[in-house]
Amino acid sequence: MANFEVDGKEYELKLNYKAIQYLNKTQEGGSYGLIGKAIQGDFETFPHIVHAGLFHTDEKIPLKKVEAEIEKLISEEKLSLEDIMRICDEVVTQSFFYRATVQKMIKQNPELGKALEQLRG
Repeated sequence: MANFEVDGKEYELKLNYKAIQYLNKTQEGGSYGLIGKAIQGDFETFPHIVHAGLFHTDEKIPLKKVEAEIEKLISEEKLSLEDIMRICDEVVTQSFFYRATVQKMIKQNPELGKALEQLRG
């Protein structure tokens, strides 16, 4: 599972009910929109995915702090688009909640499956 560091403390990113509810509200198209953005490694969606992935910690880490950490990592050349795509994939498309839907989407659109495999390397 993906990890993310905030204020020098490393956290596992995983989705719970509140995280899924939050993510569905942030994306046009709800879950399907989120899955598409996660597969793309969408830069605008990434902070929301990380933020939601921290909900399970009950530490109430604000989105602004997550965005500041992302900005810092990019400035220090420690976070690339490849990293963003990997984290989005691990947290969303490989999560228990979304995995079956992703597999169904791949069956309906094999090109999507090929694209996802290429992204995973």
